[in-house]
Amino acid sequence: MARLTGSAVKMLAHELYDYTLSDDAAEAVAHMIGAMATYSRRLEALDLSGRQPPFGYPTLIAEAEQQRRR
Repeated sequence: MARLTGSAVKMLAHELYDYTLSDDAAEAVAHMIGAMATYSRRLEALDLSGRQPPFGYPTLIAEAEQQRRR
């Protein structure tokens, strides 16, 4: 997988949001995005079938029901 560079982050921030980033900030953002991409690939190896996201609708309804019973 190609590595996202700080200069690419700076270009995207400028082109998409008309925002100027410092070199250090752009490198930090590129590093965070790379780390997130790496860890997201590891999630595929976990068996998460049948699990709801922490703030998914069924989870919120179940939590509301528990609060109502208290």
